[in-house]
Formats: sequence, structure tokens, C-alpha cells
Amino acid sequence: MKENNQLITHYTVNGAEINSLILRLQKEDSRNLKTFKNFQWIFLVFIIIYGFIFIVNPFLDRGLLDRITGICYILGFIIFGWVFRKYYREYKTIDYSLPVAEMLQKAANRYKLRNRKTLIIIIPVLLIDAGITISIFQRYTAFTPWERIGLVQIMYIPTLIISFLIGVWIWYKKQKPLRDEALKLLDELRN
Repeated sequence: MKENNQLITHYTVNGAEINSLILRLQKEDSRNLKTFKNFQWIFLVFIIIYGFIFIVNPFLDRGLLDRITGICYILGFIIFGWVFRKYYREYKTIDYSLPVAEMLQKAANRYKLRNRKTLIIIIPVLLIDAGITISIFQRYTAFTPWERIGLVQIMYIPTLIISFLIGVWIWYKKQKPLRDEALKLLDELRN
């Protein structure tokens, strides 16, 4: 991430507000950069572990369903890792030396809640859901097939909803104020 604290001081329109916002953006961007970097490593570890357990492991006689489960997990982890890598690269190249209006617009776009780029997350979520469902499906044979699928969804869907709500709460508390202030200052600069 390009940090240019000396460039902050030359902005003239609402200089104190812009300086304050840029410092808070740098802090939040730096926190996000570290988070994305850490998650890349976490998913790499998951990929290696699950790759060994479900695909490479010559010591266990894994059936076809176990291997499909492993492939679902691994593909899900690969996509999650790729998404976090993509965001890491984006945050690493943030440039605060851009013209103020452009920098504020990019910050506002970066901290938008509904972002089309994040829709790809649905794919690994569904792959991991499929992996868990297949795993449970073959173990709990006392239940009907629909009961086995329902059992997974009863646990998985609330977990996803809670995770989503936590993410929205974090956005609302930490990132929405930055976005709102960037849009307000951008509007003032244009007028």
C-alpha cells in the first residue's frame, strides 16, 4: 500500500476533514490488507491439508463419495483463496497520491456494501455446502435422503446468515462511516 502522508497536507478544500479521512482510510485499508493476507495463508493450509486427506492419502481407502467431498472442499478453498488474493493485491496498490476526487471515489467504491465482485463468493459457499452434504449423506443412512440434506442445511444456512450479518455489522460500524464521509467530501469538492 502506497502511504504518502506528506501528500495529505497540500489538499485545500476542507483540508482538515480530508486529512482526517485519509488517515482513517489508511488505517482501515491497512487492517483489511493484513486480514486478506492472513486469509490467503489460512486457505492455502486448508488446500494442502484437504488435498492430502481426501486425494493424495494412500493410507486410507477412500471411496468415490469421499473423494468428491474432498474435491468440493478443495475447489471451495481455492476459490476463497483466489478471492482473498485478488483483494490483497487491490488493497496493496491503493494510491493516496491520486487527485483528491479520484482517491475519494475509489475509496467510496471500495467500501460499498453491495459489490458485484463479491458475488463469486457464492460458488465456494455452495461447493463447501455440497461437500458437507455428501459427507453427511453417506454417514447417516438411518434418515431419508431429504432428511440428510435438510440436516446439513439446518446447520449450514444459519451459520451463513450469522456470518453475513456479522460482516454487515462490521461494514456498518467501520466502513460505512468512511464511505459516507468520502461521498460527502466528494460532493463538496464537485460543488
